Amino acid sequence: MMSTPTIQCAHNCKEFCTALESAMLREKDAILQYGAMRDQCDYPDVKILLNELIIQRQRSINLLMETKALIKSKFAVLDQVREGYELV
Repeated sequence: MMSTPTIQCAHNCKEFCTALESAMLREKDAILQYGAMRDQCDYPDVKILLNELIIQRQRSINLLMETKALIKSKFAVLDQVREGYELV
C-alpha cells in the first residue's frame, strides 16, 4: 500500500505550484522506472505495456505543464488588473 505524500503548499501559485511540480517529478520518475524495466525485459507483451505506460505518463506531464501555464497566465491577467487599479 502506497503512503500518501505530504506536500507543503506555499499557497502562492503565481510562479511555482508545489503540487504540480511534485506531480511532474513523480511522473518523470515513473517514466524512468518503466523505461529501465522495459529495457531489461525480454517478453514483447510486457515491453508493449510498459511503452504504453510511458506514453500515458508523458501525456500526464503535458497536461500538468499546460495547467501550470494556464495558472501562470491567469495570474498575469490578475496582476494587470491590479496594476490598473494602482495607477488610478
